[in-house]
Amino acid sequence: MNQELLSKEIISRVEVEDKQALTSGSPQAPTGGNPISRLFDFISCVFTPILPAMIGTGMIKVVIYVLIYVLMSFGFLLSDPQAYPILLAISDGVFYFLPIFVAASAARKLGSNVFVAAAVGASVFHPQLTALLQSGEEVRFAGLSVINPQAASSIILILVVVWMAAYVEKWLDKHTPSSLKLMAVPTLTLVITIPLLMFVLGPLWSYLGQYISDGLAWLFDNAGVFAGLLLGGTMSVLIITGMQYIMIPMMISSLAALGYDHIFPVVVAAALAQAGAAFGVLFKSKNAKVKTLAFWTGLLAMMGVIEPAMYGVTMRFKKPFVAALIGGTLGGAFMSIFETESMAIGGVSGLPSLGLFGGPTFIYAILGMLISLVTAGVITYFIGFVDEKEELSKVAPVCGSSTSSDVTVEKSLNS
Repeated sequence: MNQELLSKEIISRVEVEDKQALTSGSPQAPTGGNPISRLFDFISCVFTPILPAMIGTGMIKVVIYVLIYVLMSFGFLLSDPQAYPILLAISDGVFYFLPIFVAASAARKLGSNVFVAAAVGASVFHPQLTALLQSGEEVRFAGLSVINPQAASSIILILVVVWMAAYVEKWLDKHTPSSLKLMAVPTLTLVITIPLLMFVLGPLWSYLGQYISDGLAWLFDNAGVFAGLLLGGTMSVLIITGMQYIMIPMMISSLAALGYDHIFPVVVAAALAQAGAAFGVLFKSKNAKVKTLAFWTGLLAMMGVIEPAMYGVTMRFKKPFVAALIGGTLGGAFMSIFETESMAIGGVSGLPSLGLFGGPTFIYAILGMLISLVTAGVITYFIGFVDEKEELSKVAPVCGSSTSSDVTVEKSLNS
């Protein structure tokens, strides 16, 4: 067998799984509707295969946090101090490395190589790089700024880079001789897209996040109610962009200076709003699969793990996502009006975080949560959405060919 035939055989074996969802021409993407609607459709399709892992680990995370809070409330601590980080690592792996999962799933939908896309996402999570970036020192490479660890968690950023990588890969595949494709196409794709992520788009995203952080800090210092309203209504959007961590330094600074914080209660309100929107879908939908998904993801969101509900339900049906933003807006404004205080920052921002509130504003924390939860649920129920039965004919064009992962989700929901 000559070199060219050997290369063709290897390529066909390596890429056989990707070609199941590959169509001729440019990468697949949702078509029809306005750009925001297409973006929501695409994100929903990308997260569909990841949902079982997110729901499973999310449930483990909730159980761990509840047990920790219960034990601490009765004065018990685990005898082994290393048990906490080990348990949390078990439950948080999927969420920490979520951009890698998203990159692989997006590549499948776009018809590009899944593992090349995963390599792009993984490039910013190497332990040596993360340790260097978290050292507190300025990190530069050949005079260029390097991506901030927080920017690496941006779903939008990784989707943009994987989308670019898909076009680069297809162009290279079309113009590269068969004997060189196995070596040249993935190598050049990575050489082009990883520096773009690490030294161009990532730092720009970090600068944008810093400006947003400074703006929110000014608002909370000078316009408390409006700040709560704005943050409560945009918190879900910040999570999608990977900028949810920009408030952490502000919260830590407030706790150190005052002994309490006014920002974390607003974050909790936004989380409960996603839960309320998911439960609104649960009560409104006539489809058993959708009701099952909405129940479990809504329960997780109520306990502080909002990603499955947001990516799997509210963004999927669009109008519930808007309802969640409204619920977060009202709940966040209520928290700010009554200057609700949290005594610490929790690892989850749902009902388990109630133990972090105290003093005379504790009742306002409960009421703010209820406002977000109920408002988002009621709005979702009454404004409605295109249910699964009516939308069934639209699912295939939006999501592309079904894959084994998609079938797994369907089996999970049917069982």
